Amino acid sequence: MTTRAAAETLDALRTVVARIEADASGALGAEERIVLGVPEMDAALGGGLRRGALHAVSGASAAGAVAATGFAVALAVKAGRRGRTAVWIRQDMSGRETGEPWPMGLAELGFDPDRLVVVRAPDEAATLRAAEAALACPALAVTLIEPFGRLAAFDRVAVRRLALAAGRSGVPAIVVRAGAPSLAAPVGFSAAETRWRVAPAASPPGEEDWGRPRFHVELVRNRRGGLGRWTLGWDGHERSFAVAARNAGSLNPGAEDHGGRLAEPARRTGAAAGAGGGLRRAG
Repeated sequence: MTTRAAAETLDALRTVVARIEADASGALGAEERIVLGVPEMDAALGGGLRRGALHAVSGASAAGAVAATGFAVALAVKAGRRGRTAVWIRQDMSGRETGEPWPMGLAELGFDPDRLVVVRAPDEAATLRAAEAALACPALAVTLIEPFGRLAAFDRVAVRRLALAAGRSGVPAIVVRAGAPSLAAPVGFSAAETRWRVAPAASPPGEEDWGRPRFHVELVRNRRGGLGRWTLGWDGHERSFAVAARNAGSLNPGAEDHGGRLAEPARRTGAAAGAGGGLRRAG
């Protein structure tokens, strides 16, 4: 992918960000923490997920890729503010490997696709530049960042720069690494406020709503508090987590993936196109 393509992506994002800032109404100041609604988790986090910070989410295995993305989207839903737009920056390879965000699937998770701008970046460096540009806009609700591969560009300096940008704007940054769960976490992720490892959890026998996402979640790094493991259910209608099992043991990479339907199935291109008017793209 050429430097020109990367520059065009960044220019398009800056145009979108400028429009969002112009449309923002009311004071931009907001609460410092995102309350997740699970007392044990919020206590470990000192009252909730810190808003002006960078948080990293990764799959515990290849089977956990969808679950990791689903959990990251659920966090983004909790971080949302009425009338605010979210930005999801995806490296091109992520889309090729895992599919593009499916508006109907996002809506099932409680994420309003009309309030989402999807940015496609050609490589890691372009992904970083787009993330910095987005995090400079305090009018955003949240910035999701989805690079792909070994993430060599996401070193300590780069990740620290993103964390500082999130701190200045107060916009939470959620880096989701679903494309290469078998690789070790990049060294730069040590600058993240929190790091989460996610695996899919199977629905219990006899449960009527078997499609509701469930996750084995492990908080493996927390700069300001304790760690822990939980098995959580996510209710997209209520936009809330619920503890499905307390003190969950080791993550189960082999469980059936109930991470939520996020990617558009190839055979449903027409259906998604009909529901996808709200998805805006830059790049």
